[in-house]
Amino acid sequence: MAGKQKTPDQAVQAVILREAGWTVTAIAQRMSISVSTTQRLLKKHNAVAGAGAQALIEKAREELLTTAFSLDAVQQTAASLVADELALNQQIRTKLANALEVLDPTNPIVFRSLAAASTALKLTQDVTRRALPLEKLNQALDIEELPELKIHIMDDADVAEMRAQQRLEEAKLEGNLEGVEDELETLRWLDSRRLAQLQHHDDDIVSEGSDPILPG
Repeated sequence: MAGKQKTPDQAVQAVILREAGWTVTAIAQRMSISVSTTQRLLKKHNAVAGAGAQALIEKAREELLTTAFSLDAVQQTAASLVADELALNQQIRTKLANALEVLDPTNPIVFRSLAAASTALKLTQDVTRRALPLEKLNQALDIEELPELKIHIMDDADVAEMRAQQRLEEAKLEGNLEGVEDELETLRWLDSRRLAQLQHHDDDIVSEGSDPILPG
């Protein structure tokens, strides 16, 4: 029975994808045809005529980059490979378990079978560890923490400093040099008073934490 005839459009598409850098296997998957059919199309049609060919090739090249390197595509491919490997591993381990049950311990060939089973089991364990890197599981499950909202209640000194800063900005905009100097002096005084209060607070903490010296 004759195979299904491929259309000229498919041949053109295959050549364009090839010119854009797609591999034969990738072209076959992209067009949902076999690798052998892809090879025949490329062998029979090795050039695309027409002024729009280069534009189509550039578009196919962009699609190749998007398919290969986009985060969603990479994650989807990785997830598909992991699922496939785990499914195959499960089938191998199930068949090994069934085979071990029917092995005849009096048969000398059984030791070769056990060795082969042990090797296959080790391979499935290695594949599973590669497919599921448990040491990176916590990294994959990390959730970005929301920024912490801190509320600071302004005291009288904060309000005075804010108003002095506002007056300073207004004086700068008006070109009032005397006003600028006055507000700078006010800010320096407020800053020195705040430092003095902090020093006094630290002295109180040291005094409360020290051991009293009792007279002998």
